[in-house]
Amino acid sequence: MKQDDEGLITEINVIPLVDIVLVILIIFLLVAQIMGPSVFKIKLPEAGNPDQSKGSPVTVWINQEGKLALNGYIVTESELLESVRKWLGEDSDLQVILSADERVFYGDAVRVLDILKKEGVKKLALQVQPK
Repeated sequence: MKQDDEGLITEINVIPLVDIVLVILIIFLLVAQIMGPSVFKIKLPEAGNPDQSKGSPVTVWINQEGKLALNGYIVTESELLESVRKWLGEDSDLQVILSADERVFYGDAVRVLDILKKEGVKKLALQVQPK
């Protein structure tokens, strides 16, 4: 620490500030991970014998208003396309699960399925709630 002739400290100690900022950042990251999958409140339709998926699929959500989310993050159609293209470049056997609220218009779900098929996704699944 530097002191001038009168004994006053002339430096600012930034270590406590850095500690506080890092703690806030860690809290934000933890909350984002916890909140990610529940971006939308979706009521899935029921099915008698749903298939169980294997591997690590990509999940696309459509909420009641028709808004999209990709792996827990709200996206636009163009962002969805960009992400799917990137993942298909890395893994041509990409599996995508569509989770649509049962109150979503049929046309909205079909539009998203068409987008995914046009991009080359071969493994598409619909997520349903078992009866």
